[in-house]
Amino acid sequence: MKDNITCKGFSSVLIINSGILWPALVLVMTLNVFGQDSKKVTARITTWYQNKPGAVSVSFDDASYSQHTAAYPILEKLGIKATFSIVGEWVGEAPAFSAEPGSMEIKKMGWPQLLELYDQGHELAAHGYTHEKYDKLMPVPNLVEEMNKIKTLIESRIQTKVYTMNYPYSYASGNIPIAAEEAGYLFGRTGLDTVNPSSPGNMYLLATHVILNETSPDSVIFQNWLDQAKGNWLILMYHHLFEEGSKEMEIIRSHDVVNSYSLSPFQFEKQMKSLVSVNYWVAPVSTIGKYITERDNTEIRVIRTKKKIYINTFTNLNKNVYNHPLTIEVELPWKKVSVQGSLNDGIFTTEERKLYIDAYPEKQIVITKESY
Repeated sequence: MKDNITCKGFSSVLIINSGILWPALVLVMTLNVFGQDSKKVTARITTWYQNKPGAVSVSFDDASYSQHTAAYPILEKLGIKATFSIVGEWVGEAPAFSAEPGSMEIKKMGWPQLLELYDQGHELAAHGYTHEKYDKLMPVPNLVEEMNKIKTLIESRIQTKVYTMNYPYSYASGNIPIAAEEAGYLFGRTGLDTVNPSSPGNMYLLATHVILNETSPDSVIFQNWLDQAKGNWLILMYHHLFEEGSKEMEIIRSHDVVNSYSLSPFQFEKQMKSLVSVNYWVAPVSTIGKYITERDNTEIRVIRTKKKIYINTFTNLNKNVYNHPLTIEVELPWKKVSVQGSLNDGIFTTEERKLYIDAYPEKQIVITKESY
């Protein structure tokens, strides 16, 4: 006799197509079973990778040499991968001093330092070919041409696509975000002073909290930013790391500069340790942005038999671009199971009948009931 297949439930996942939010069905079908095994099976993509409670990106502007000498060792020690943005006319084959006319010259990284960062898993992002605000009234094709200068330069060095634009002076208005999209960027970071929701309304207008100096933010405000990131996406913006007794800090103090956009390595490490302690997902801008886009554009279908659960994910996204694994939470009636098709296959004992699985989109996962 054939078993009947019945629909058990739907999810509240959203699919975004052409700017419209559509409810995506998570279809759960089961073969009729009885007893304890008749408990409902559900599956959902967690808000953040590995079911972390929030997400944070650490980003740097201007490619200051101090980012390589001071920030980079701290990031590596704490296991943090960040986003470093490049001004085209300021980067050469070796570190060199540069600045806008009339401003203090600061030593910038050369390509050897930037490529080392990239090779270690950090993101290289665009910050304009020149460090000047884009003209919001400029026709979109002209803005696209300007934005492609820095994109093409970086891509010629790393041999892969650049997806993040950290707008010069964090300024994005008028035609600027439209041009960023047409130029092939996927994400644009602005100076909007807040925390991003888990599904930002516009990926080309991402908000940022900026570090202004050694005491702004102070520890209370910084912790408040971290608290606000629970369930959300916080992007932090840094510039320079200068020691208190350095020549650069002496010049800054002599000119009574309040917002120096610099802080000491000691203060930076203190902030990064606070960040690590909250156990959020910390990753570059494009990494978190891709996960959000995949999560919001992926449909889950679950088919259950007496001893197996089949989980299939479907998306129309370009998987050569959107290729970050998703974390799927499965609630199931069995305590001991085996998993195949994920990034963490094996035999597991579930906690409170829940299992968290990391898998690439459109990769079938098979969960099998195991005997005790």
